[in-house]
Amino acid sequence: MSFRNKLLIAFSSLVLITILAVGNFSYRVSINSLTQQTEENTRLVIQQLRSNLEFRISDIQRVSDFLFWDARTQKLLNKRQTPLTAWEEYTEYLQPKLESALQLSTHTIHISLYINNESLPEIYSKERRSDLSRKQYSIYHSSRLQNRPWDDKAKLKQDQSEWGQFYNDADNGVISVVRHLKEISRFPIENLGVLRIQVPIHELFDTDNMEKPGNDSVLMILDHSGNVVYKSEPEGKGAVSLETLKNNLAYLKVEEEIPVMQGKMVLYVPMHEMHAEARKLKIATLVACLSSMIVLIIIGAFISQYFSRRVTKIVSAIDSFHQGNYLKRIQVKDKDEFAKISDSFNQMASTINHLIEEVYETKLRSTSAELSALQAQINPHFLYNTLSAISTLGQLGQPERMHQMIIKLSQFYRLTLNNGKSLISIAKELEQVQLYIEIQRIKYDDKFSVIYDVEPDILSQSSVKLILQPFIENALEHAWYKNNRLNIRITGRLDNGIIEFKIIDDGIGMDKYTIEQLSRLGEEALGYGIRNVDERIKLQYGSQYGVHFHSYLGMGTTIRIQFPSGGLTYENNSTNL
Repeated sequence: MSFRNKLLIAFSSLVLITILAVGNFSYRVSINSLTQQTEENTRLVIQQLRSNLEFRISDIQRVSDFLFWDARTQKLLNKRQTPLTAWEEYTEYLQPKLESALQLSTHTIHISLYINNESLPEIYSKERRSDLSRKQYSIYHSSRLQNRPWDDKAKLKQDQSEWGQFYNDADNGVISVVRHLKEISRFPIENLGVLRIQVPIHELFDTDNMEKPGNDSVLMILDHSGNVVYKSEPEGKGAVSLETLKNNLAYLKVEEEIPVMQGKMVLYVPMHEMHAEARKLKIATLVACLSSMIVLIIIGAFISQYFSRRVTKIVSAIDSFHQGNYLKRIQVKDKDEFAKISDSFNQMASTINHLIEEVYETKLRSTSAELSALQAQINPHFLYNTLSAISTLGQLGQPERMHQMIIKLSQFYRLTLNNGKSLISIAKELEQVQLYIEIQRIKYDDKFSVIYDVEPDILSQSSVKLILQPFIENALEHAWYKNNRLNIRITGRLDNGIIEFKIIDDGIGMDKYTIEQLSRLGEEALGYGIRNVDERIKLQYGSQYGVHFHSYLGMGTTIRIQFPSGGLTYENNSTNL
């Protein structure tokens, strides 16, 4: 994986983890805040609903206080009178008082007085008791309260009221507030009866003026006993049972006490409405996170591309350097760590290039000097042997042969000098061998024969000077077998870019000890000529090339010389072989 991709993946992973962590944290904080805000808003709503309800209740309470605290009404209800006198009292004071009480309320109320003084007459409204279409009042004897379920619940303190649905209030859609009437001006205080005021539920709990949070919310009013006095239903949906609402996690439940009626108000807000807001918040958070991630990844891609481009330059320079291009340099503009690396690389490359040039030049000079030394060594060796042969001919009184040998010797050295060059064409190398053989024929009276088998294609190739002559000389010095004639064969081939010469003789061969000595070419041992040629070839072409030999005692010797083709080529000045 490239440095750019690694940097991009690392940056993207860091961005992804950070954005997911921040997004998750922000979402949870927002959800908690939304939940708290919803609960707070719901509590504010239910407090507002309670305030509205208490305002309406205070309207009814004002009517109750108007009748409860009137002293003349207390005396009238406690006084024993004749029916005529009592009727006069009713028509003169009590009826106008009740009419005034009806007018105090803005609601359609029904006032009922249940009096203990049965000497007073009962008064009935013209409408049926269950008809609360208009304001009305009635007076009954307390005996009518006997065996009524709400009678026992109405045992209240001096000025205490109780709200609830008594007897058939639930069927008639009303709610009642009851209060004991007492004559508080006398001691002990006497119980005069019960005051009951009925109000239609739809007026007291006017849903049009009691806004709820959400269309699916459910509002319930409970009395002091926990009975449901009022329950609103979701708009456009069926009724929701109490079992569904109780202990249901799908609803947020908020309660508020109503001290004035010893009850409480309960508001159920469905959680799906809050969840709808949460989903909007979740989508907004997700969109924000994705947008931020895309933007940051794009920025990261540009940043990684910027740094990877600089790293790529350094890597490219190192690769070029590795492939041998020691002149490659990195252009530096900035002054950061990459610039320091580039400067160091440039300095290192310059130093290495300088050292390589010095080593190369030193090696070339060393190789050239060594080749020259080896070449200088081989020439005197051959010259010594030849001069010795010329001296012998002089002593034998053979001037013509001496003359021929001296001419051949001069031609031989003319080719050997080769204008001071260490390389020579194979054609001239073979010509040198021919001259040497002609010199030796004069010395040995044609007691040996030489056969040439050289491919014409290699004659224009180049080789190191004097690679064949030392082996011909070696054969003539050491390969004679008694007085037998010596046969020598010289072959030359080109095989897969390798030029191979073989010098084959049918002489006496070599024993095991001589072979071991000659195998130690790099040491001071036998075979000076072999070692000299081998070292010069290795110096010129490499250690994988050189001289190899095979020999068996009594069977002759084969010398194999190998070096690469492709050197300098010369005009084909081939010699007749």
